[in-house]
Amino acid sequence: MEREEIVARARMVGQQRSYVEREVERMMLSMMDLNNSLTTIQNMKDETGLVPIGGGAFIRAKLDPDKVLVPIGAGYISEYGIEEAKAEIDKRIKMTEKAIQSLRGELKKMDDEFMKLEQLYARQEHAGHAHMHTGGEGGGS
Repeated sequence: MEREEIVARARMVGQQRSYVEREVERMMLSMMDLNNSLTTIQNMKDETGLVPIGGGAFIRAKLDPDKVLVPIGAGYISEYGIEEAKAEIDKRIKMTEKAIQSLRGELKKMDDEFMKLEQLYARQEHAGHAHMHTGGEGGGS
C-alpha cells in the first residue's frame, strides 16, 4: 500500500470513528433518559406534578400512577400498566446497552486498524529514508 493510500485510509477510519463516537454519545443520552423514566415510574405516587406544555411553561396536574404512555415509534404512543411499562423500558435499556457495547467493539477495531496504518506508514517512511541513504540500494519499498 502506497503512503498516499495509507493516509487516505487513515483519514477515512478517523471519520468513521468520529461518527461512531457521536452515535455512542447519543445512545448514552438515550439510556440516561430511559433510566430516568424507569426511576420516575418506580417512585411515582398518586399526587400532583408539573407537566411541560411547551415554551418552558408547566401546568400542575394530577398524576395517574397506574398508567404510563410510552412511545412506540413513528410518533405513536401506547398506554401500559406500571409493570408492563417497567418491563418495556427495562428491555429498551438492555437493548441500548448491547448496542453501545457493539459500537465500542467497532471503535476498538477502528483503533487497531488505525494503529496498523500508523505502523505501516512509519515502516514505509523508514524504508524510504534507508533507500535514500544507501543511494537507492537496499531497504527499498
